[in-house]
Amino acid sequence: MSTGPSGGTQPGAMAPSAPGVLRVEAVFHDVTADQADTIAAEMIARAHELANLPECGCDVDVNVRRDASEAPNTSSARAL
Repeated sequence: MSTGPSGGTQPGAMAPSAPGVLRVEAVFHDVTADQADTIAAEMIARAHELANLPECGCDVDVNVRRDASEAPNTSSARAL
């Protein structure tokens, strides 16, 4: 969560990355837990492969968070 322009916090927002830092965030919708795990594992493996290339010379730190899925808020949806 990060601080918004009015000083409040924005749910789901993250603090800006430090200089020289690339932050990647992925959200999986409409997939099973197993599918999400497989996709995340592939993304992490690829990030490590890229970081290990001689021309990269960088480190990879990984944090994985699983949130409970929420149904979309339909109270504000308009009927068509």
